[in-house]
Amino acid sequence: MEDRLKRLMEANSETRRAGWARDWKEQGGKIIGIMSTYVPEEVITAAGLLPWGITGTWKEDIRHARVYRTESSCSYCNHVLESLLNDELSFLDGIVIGDIDQDLLRLWDLMLALDISPFCHAMHVPFVNNELNIEFFRDEIRRFIKALEASFGVTISDDAIRSAAEVTNRTRRLLSKIYAMRKRDVPPLSGAETLGITTAARIMPKEIFNRELEALIPYLEERKTNLKAVHPRLLVTSEMLDNPAYMDLIEEHCLVAMDDMDTGSRYFDQLVDTSNEDPVYALAERYLSRHGAPRMKDWDGQIRRIIDWTKEYKIDGILGFPHAWCYPQRYRMAYLSDKLNANGIPNICLEREYHLANVGQLRTRIGAFVEMLDLS
Repeated sequence: MEDRLKRLMEANSETRRAGWARDWKEQGGKIIGIMSTYVPEEVITAAGLLPWGITGTWKEDIRHARVYRTESSCSYCNHVLESLLNDELSFLDGIVIGDIDQDLLRLWDLMLALDISPFCHAMHVPFVNNELNIEFFRDEIRRFIKALEASFGVTISDDAIRSAAEVTNRTRRLLSKIYAMRKRDVPPLSGAETLGITTAARIMPKEIFNRELEALIPYLEERKTNLKAVHPRLLVTSEMLDNPAYMDLIEEHCLVAMDDMDTGSRYFDQLVDTSNEDPVYALAERYLSRHGAPRMKDWDGQIRRIIDWTKEYKIDGILGFPHAWCYPQRYRMAYLSDKLNANGIPNICLEREYHLANVGQLRTRIGAFVEMLDLS
């Protein structure tokens, strides 16, 4: 079972992630790349297509992307563009983004100008969760549905959306079980291993992922992580962190017991209400009302959730880990830090690159933070 678990955790590694896409293509399927967790996967699944969470190259060299994008721009977008220009993502039949920041929209402009993908769609995601915006986002999802139907010659019925939501809800329930196990003093998985599993869910066909993780649950109930230290316990808050090597770096002297990340807890937080007569409205409601990204307006609600997690997961300190030039993360970190300090929760903010870089500096600063927690 350990080998089976390892294969699942490494599904989104650089050497293996394209394999799932190739298998799908060999069976005659088409693949839609997703560049935001606010894009409803269920619509793509209901169309008979594979939703595939886009990971950029983890290599440092992005010389081709630098021709089009400046140094002071989103490193995730830059590394995705490098992968696109190098034909590493040539298996994609389309790309969908959510306009969660302007850098993503500028990348979308480039993709259109360079004719990188035969189907390139942008969804507007409201900043505020209220009834008016849920209705707006419902209509935005319907626009996405029509675009898929026209481009791929498919029909996306309400029943198909509801069925896809049930399968994806199953994925969310299984991942929730994994995260519940992280509350243990010695959890079954490290933070790096957990990130491997959540990113695997973003690229594998959901039925296959569900089957694999469901088979592993009994094994994980008995397993214990082999980290050198399971204390202190950290919560990591970040965006677009999909490389487990960063978690390995953090966990050299501690345990990442919980996360506030779009590639982690926020990916599967909250179910779609499959009993709703309008499944498109149910999708809009779920995607807007779940625990939000820093780009969303409800910072106080987000921070209350993080503070609740510190109690629930027995967190000793919080590591803000924004990647360079991501302004929504950087703006929120100062506000988050003030609130955490007011609640007596130790915290630190360290910027990172998208690819693994500045390892020595990060190791020193994370080590100093962990040592402070040990002494407190």
